Amino acid sequence: SAQAAELSSGGEHMNPFATFVPALVLCRLSAAQIYTFDKTALPDPKSLQTLYAFYVYSHKDAPERTQGQPFVKFHSLKLTPKNIQDREAYESYTSVQLSILPYRSFWTLIDPDRFCSVNDDVTKGTATTANVLLAQKPPNKADDEVDVYSHTVGFHAESDTQLPVHSTGVYILIFSNCGPLGEAEIDGSVIVKNSYGFLPGNEYHKMPFYGWLSMVYGAMAMIWMFLSLNQWRELFHLHYCIAGVILLGLVEAFLQWRFFMDWNDTGYRGKVIFILAILASVVKSVFSYVLVLVASLGWGVTRPYLDHQTILKVQALTFFYIVMDFIRETALSFRHSHSLSLGFVMLCLLPVAMLNGIIFYWIFTSLSALMETLRERKQADKLALFQKLWYILVAALSLASFGLIFQLFDLSRSISVRWHHQWFFADGVSHILFCMVLAAIMYLWVPQSNSQRFAYRAVEGNDKGADDKKASNPKDQWVDEAGLDEEERFSSTRVVADIVGSKADTGH
Repeated sequence: SAQAAELSSGGEHMNPFATFVPALVLCRLSAAQIYTFDKTALPDPKSLQTLYAFYVYSHKDAPERTQGQPFVKFHSLKLTPKNIQDREAYESYTSVQLSILPYRSFWTLIDPDRFCSVNDDVTKGTATTANVLLAQKPPNKADDEVDVYSHTVGFHAESDTQLPVHSTGVYILIFSNCGPLGEAEIDGSVIVKNSYGFLPGNEYHKMPFYGWLSMVYGAMAMIWMFLSLNQWRELFHLHYCIAGVILLGLVEAFLQWRFFMDWNDTGYRGKVIFILAILASVVKSVFSYVLVLVASLGWGVTRPYLDHQTILKVQALTFFYIVMDFIRETALSFRHSHSLSLGFVMLCLLPVAMLNGIIFYWIFTSLSALMETLRERKQADKLALFQKLWYILVAALSLASFGLIFQLFDLSRSISVRWHHQWFFADGVSHILFCMVLAAIMYLWVPQSNSQRFAYRAVEGNDKGADDKKASNPKDQWVDEAGLDEEERFSSTRVVADIVGSKADTGH
């Protein structure tokens, strides 16, 4: 389990934690709704630990209400002394509590200098007994009236305690030990369930989103298949590659939807489907980038194949992108539940951000060179097509940058305010932009009766001068086709398959 931020009652060393603990809590916000204790050591005497955070919708605010009232359940919790000789002392020990309380009022309810009750608190009516967790609330007011839900962990296993949760918010799991003993362990679990199932509130909206996204990709696949079958004689390699991207998008969206459905039903992440979903996401991204890149380099448009040096560069970039993007996706998925530090998460994000910058720079420079070549060769149809692609990519990059800026601004707001919609900027925006760009590319390269005019063909007539100029420039990237027989010409067009083939080996 994640390391816990700890407070000690009555100590002078306590005060610095008063500002540090909220930061620790935010770095470990829960990515699940079941927290399991497996021989977990007690906090030190007169101390507490912040372990986890749960995202909860009240029954009134819940997007679905099929599962009834949301609740927290303290399940099969039992205290076990490390030394059997201490058994008698722990049989009547009642100072260990597990509690959840709202993040927004954490420091209102918990006094970092005095969070364990004493006899005076019992007299005042602010506590029912001494040496238990003390919530700062009005006298004679019940804990659940201030959204505090507690359970005392005893030596003897008791029946489960289930308490209804009444308010929407982020709830912090507190593990406190307000007594003099500390050499013991606990087993059991704390379960929080929303009105729709086990998904955390900040993850719920991803489930219907990926369901609708699967339907969108399914519709794209059917439309593309119909158009392709109708004009099958006019198809060339880019049409097959676009079909591959649509299929990968459909697989990714379906796996993500199934993953969140299982998580919502059981409360646990399915490891196999989670890994498959990440792999599908990484493969879709890298295949799409490579497709746009090699098209911008002129493959199948102004030349039948790429030179060996260029292929090696693309393969190297693809390999590094697959490795780093898989690490990035995994780190983002487990950054809360495994308490990954902010520095480590940024270390995982930075290489992918740099690779994205390199890829987009290469795409735009290559696209500029390609359009200039088409202009020189007076191939107006191809030039118009790639000019439209240029505008589409610029618009998508601008929208993505705007979304990133807004997301950074949103991060400056309290988690209590932004947890409802943060999924949209983290996942929704990128998928919507990808679908928009894919739909635009489908429109540009739609199979039609004269699609072959956009494919590579031998340069003739008034393009001869351009070819002579190319041949005279030793620094030019275009490959001289002289001497190519038909078998070499056919094998050389399998560029994307070769490049992505290196990815498949990496996945194993």
